[in-house]
Amino acid sequence: MNINLKGSKIAIIGGGTPCKKILEILLGPGLSEFGIQVLVVADTLMQVEGIEYAKEVGIHTTTEYSDICKLSGLNLILKLKNDEQVAKTLDRVDLEKIELIDLDIYQTVAFLSFLRIEEEKIKIKNQISDNQIGSKEMAGLFENFSNRINQIADRKNQYLLDERHDQLEMEKEYFQIIQGSMIPTFIINTEHIITHWNRACEELTGHNAYELVGTDKQWVPFRSAKRPTMADVIVGEMPEEEVTKYYGGSWRKSALINEAYEAEEFFPHLGEEGKWIFFTAAPIKAPDGKIIGAIQTLSDRTEDRRAHEEIELQDKELSKLYNRYKISEKKYRSLFNNNPNPIFIFDYKTFEILDVNHRVEAEYGFKKLDLLGKSFLEIGDKDDETISEGLKSLFLGDNILFTKKKHYKSDKKSFFVNIKVVNAEYTQREVFIASVTDITESVEKETQLIQAGKLATLGTMAAGMAHEINQPLNVIQICADLMLKMIKKGIPIPDDELTLMANDIIDNVGRAAGVIKHVRDFARQSERDLKKLALNDPINDVFKVLGHQLTVHSIKVDLDLDPDLPQIRAEHNRLEQVYINLVTNAIDSMDEKADKSEEPVEKRLTIKTFCEGNKVISTVMDTGIGMSNEVKRKIFEPFFTTKETGKGTGLGTSISFGIVKDYGGVIEIESEVGKGATFIVKFPAVE
Repeated sequence: MNINLKGSKIAIIGGGTPCKKILEILLGPGLSEFGIQVLVVADTLMQVEGIEYAKEVGIHTTTEYSDICKLSGLNLILKLKNDEQVAKTLDRVDLEKIELIDLDIYQTVAFLSFLRIEEEKIKIKNQISDNQIGSKEMAGLFENFSNRINQIADRKNQYLLDERHDQLEMEKEYFQIIQGSMIPTFIINTEHIITHWNRACEELTGHNAYELVGTDKQWVPFRSAKRPTMADVIVGEMPEEEVTKYYGGSWRKSALINEAYEAEEFFPHLGEEGKWIFFTAAPIKAPDGKIIGAIQTLSDRTEDRRAHEEIELQDKELSKLYNRYKISEKKYRSLFNNNPNPIFIFDYKTFEILDVNHRVEAEYGFKKLDLLGKSFLEIGDKDDETISEGLKSLFLGDNILFTKKKHYKSDKKSFFVNIKVVNAEYTQREVFIASVTDITESVEKETQLIQAGKLATLGTMAAGMAHEINQPLNVIQICADLMLKMIKKGIPIPDDELTLMANDIIDNVGRAAGVIKHVRDFARQSERDLKKLALNDPINDVFKVLGHQLTVHSIKVDLDLDPDLPQIRAEHNRLEQVYINLVTNAIDSMDEKADKSEEPVEKRLTIKTFCEGNKVISTVMDTGIGMSNEVKRKIFEPFFTTKETGKGTGLGTSISFGIVKDYGGVIEIESEVGKGATFIVKFPAVE
């Protein structure tokens, strides 16, 4: 790297940690004779190390890249970050008169090495000029200079080795996540050869990994003759008409995962009686965007279909029971005990259990006498007040359905149920009759689908997470190098400097550990369990996953979160998924508006939380393309989308609507075409 910095007037784009390191050398005493001036440091984020250091030393800072074009005498631009707004600004710069140095992470290391070598050269030159020294002393100076260059080169090589080691560790972690996932998953490479076939896939298909990995026989568990799986379709970049040739109308583009396909089919060769399988395949890409493989996940929907049929049958039978409760006791008891679902009869006021059918004893493991006299609420989650509140609103003849509620068996094992309750008369008294349907498997499969979305999100955000981890690692490396250098030279380290460096290392270790912990917590599949939580927590966690993406897209973020909000009852991970969906939709909308505009467009995302009455409210507002009244009416319908073909099917917003509804909440929209959109999410507060 050969750069003449004498008399340079410099603008720096990108205010992160590398910017701070560069400023410390450029403005330090070692290069003072060069007469370098740093005119401005520009970044869309103001709470980064380089920006804060620039403010400390009196350098002008800005969030508007266009300010660079107004500078007088500028002759050098150091570009440390990439986004579309930077590219638009540089299009307006006369690069024949102003030199541009574009530095990626590796080139930044080389540039810092160049600056340190320049410092050493100036230091040696000054020593030669100030002293009358002989050839022996001259040789010693150049030997020291040579050793210093070797140290700088060694540090650079070690940095690159550490980067490679971190990448290998991350690849190992992702492999363990896939192998340990409860979702049946397999992966193929560009040659259509299986590279991964996890344990869940072995259990579903009955075919072991050692039989299939290294072959192109991914079709064997599903077909009687060779035919492309959906993963093969992705790797082969098969045109849509060709996909339709193999899958007919059963396939579609995924709404949850970009560039993924999904379908549902009946496979008669799976199991003894065949199985209905829902499957999704998505591309695996290299950093340059080239497809290097595909991942396919499978979900057994057979029991879901059977359960749906049983629920319809059960509802018909219950309807007959409720409407003909005056039939003879013998006939009533036969219908009651032989109903395929557990039935409870309990008191209208006290909720005391008065009677249960045989199915209750079989499914719950309790004896009938153990249940009589107990409150119906005791067999479920005692902290869930939605059932008691809902029952109080029922009048004679009314009915209500409670979905996805947790019940406990005699051995304390939990499972999930739907509860349909009717207010009726029984032995001349007003009672509730509750029919319970076990939906544990459906809830688990729903959880697995959400888990698949989490893993896909982690895959697309891997670069951002690596960026978040690399920053604290750089600080730790600098502190460690400095201490090692002083120790080798026998220079005592003052206590205050040693304390400062140790605190820097501790703080940045904690920062990196926090990022890794959040990734693991987010990826972990957790049991469905509604708990009291603060709405601000999942909103803040969204930026641990999407923070880097917002920076890359040049989006300014305003957070106005009320710290005194009452709690709500929900699940942290699923709420985080809802807000990830809303934020990514906002990013797409603002990008679309910017693409269509000939003038620079402000991209701003504003998220607020506040309380009104007994409602906890959040708003997610963007400055994107906006929506017409027709779009607002249809936005929550499954498969409705305004995005270009291949960029989405509308399921993401529909799923988010379902999650919010599960927690007793609602989503409302305020928007006009060309004026952005505001999503208003309301939840009932709990005490």
